[in-house]
Parts: sequence; structure tokens; C-alpha cells
Amino acid sequence: MLTNTPFLLPGDPNHVCLLLHGLGGGVYEMQWLGEYLHQRGLSVQAILYPGHRQDQPGGGMPRSRWQDWFTHIQNTYLTLAQTYPRISIVGFSTGCPLGLHLAAQHPVFKLVMLAPYFRLRSQWYYGLTLEAYIHLLGWLITDVPRMGLPIFDPVTEAQARAAAFFRTFNITSVKSAMELIEQVKPQLSTVHSPTLIVQSPHDSVVDPQGAVFLYNQLAASEKTLHWLQRSNHIITLDYERDEVMQRVGNFLVR
Repeated sequence: MLTNTPFLLPGDPNHVCLLLHGLGGGVYEMQWLGEYLHQRGLSVQAILYPGHRQDQPGGGMPRSRWQDWFTHIQNTYLTLAQTYPRISIVGFSTGCPLGLHLAAQHPVFKLVMLAPYFRLRSQWYYGLTLEAYIHLLGWLITDVPRMGLPIFDPVTEAQARAAAFFRTFNITSVKSAMELIEQVKPQLSTVHSPTLIVQSPHDSVVDPQGAVFLYNQLAASEKTLHWLQRSNHIITLDYERDEVMQRVGNFLVR
């Protein structure tokens, strides 16, 4: 059963994986991957950002900022660093720029970037991007409705919806994530950690070309971009989740 509860699974005393979920998502997005990595022998820490706690699924997303999320991530990293000599980051969606921002400032053993968010996929009238409309109209509206989760597999989509599901996206939080991305882009040339990027071309949330942009801009000498074929945005829970878990596990334990 999927839940939205943070967890620490002790394993390898020398290597821990810090799992970073997406904007408006939660621990449930990373739960099965984290459990699998623990089965492979790794220590695993999954956290929940400020503004992402849900006592009951189905409410609106609270307002929060990327600085709040990053402070929690950095504090968790510093705590883990007192015990584990190697810390790897596994980020999903907005968890990717957050993880990259951390890797630009602190030693990171390996990076896994799953469906990285650098630009939203949607393009509306007059050729403007969704980001442009958010900047133009964000002061008029505070929330936008969220109809469902971007998972093709209906069984796991229902499980994820039951575990934790915000009925709205908070526009202030979305704009803050966009600000984070602009800050992270020039930092990519300073990130040298070995990196695995996994993306689906059928992603309905983020522009898949963001994965290509990340691959080209990273300074890492060891980097791989792998394409899926049957998944939507939340690739950790969709049809190819077993392939995702196996590739991530093989990359992290070798």
C-alpha cells in the first residue's frame, strides 16, 4: 500500500540514498523505488517537503516556496553526512532541480534524475508557454484544479490517489519552482557527479526535452540518458516501474 509517510531504511552503513519527490506530490511517488533500493542493500531516506503534508487526501495544496523545501533537504543531507560517507540523490520531477542545487554545493556520490522538471510541456494560445501564462496571470488566481495523476497504469494511479492527492496546485508554489529552475541552470556546469537520467517521451507534465537539456549541460563525465516507452510522468509508479527500479538500482550499487 502506498503512503505519504517519510521513512529511513538502514542498510549499507557507507552509502545512503536521499529520495526527493515532486511538486505537489509526496513520499508515495518514491516509496516502491526506495523499498527496492533497500532490498538491494542500500540505506534509504525519503522525506516530505514543507507544504506537502496531507492529513486527508483530496484537499488543496498549501502555499510553500522552494527555499523551504531546499532547507529541509539540506538539513537532512547534513544529518546523513554525519553517519554516511557516501550520499546519492534520487530526484523525481521538481526533486531533480532541488537535488542538482544540492549537488552544486555539497559532495554527492551519484545522481539519479527521473522525469526532470525544467519546463512544463503545455503550450497554450498564441504560442506562449504555460510558464508565461503563470507569470502573467498568477497574481489573479491562487490555485488551479488538478484532475488526476499522470500515471497511465489505472491500478497504481488509483493507489496513488488514495495515498495522497492534492486537488489543486498552488500557483505561488509553482512560480517558486520556476524560480528555482532558473537559479539551477547556470549551476549545471559545476555538477560532476555520475548521473543517470530517465525520461518518457509521453510525459504529459514536463517537456521531455528537459532531460536532453540536462544531459547536455551537466559537467559529469559519466552520464546516461535512458528513454522509456510506455510511461507518463510518474515513472516510478507507471507501467515501466520495474525497469526504472532495476536501472536505478544497478546504477547505484555498482
